[in-house]
Amino acid sequence: MTEILLYGADWCPDCRRAKTYLKENNIEFTFVDVDLDKEATAKVEAINNGKRIIPTLIIRGKSYTNPNNVELASVLGINEVGNVQLFGADWCPDCRRAKRFLTDNGINFDFIDVDQYDWATKKVEEINNGKRIIPTILIDNVSYTNPDNVKLTELLSINVEKEHKVFDTIIIGGGARRFNNIYLCTKRSF
Repeated sequence: MTEILLYGADWCPDCRRAKTYLKENNIEFTFVDVDLDKEATAKVEAINNGKRIIPTLIIRGKSYTNPNNVELASVLGINEVGNVQLFGADWCPDCRRAKRFLTDNGINFDFIDVDQYDWATKKVEEINNGKRIIPTILIDNVSYTNPDNVKLTELLSINVEKEHKVFDTIIIGGGARRFNNIYLCTKRSF
């Protein structure tokens, strides 16, 4: 399963905040005290360019230095309606649809690539009686195999009245000759 390492110290208020947030949201993690483990201290310093910045979290091999609760929610898929995990693959069109739908509706989700993690493939097979059906989405550990957008709207209590889209890039301007009026917006909700 997803291993989360939290490097920190008991005296650190941000470390206590991160630990409390993970516990409150039933996220399993391993706490490594940098004051007691010299290898952990060296790892934190290597990640942070020689600085001992804590908490430093490692989630599936990626490091996060002193993330606030909003950043943790985004990375771990924590929402008011529950914890959302999307098991899928980048090549899968239904996975891309589900990811886009969740993103467009402001739902935090933890994307787990079944091609990258053997344990994830086994989890999907276990959920789907030996079949590798993706996307498989878990909402508070209840599984849904390839739910469509209507089902996701229902499960996540998404307000369909509030329509918004996230675009990678929008160009707004006065025409082909007036380049001085072009504005670029990246990853914004309109």
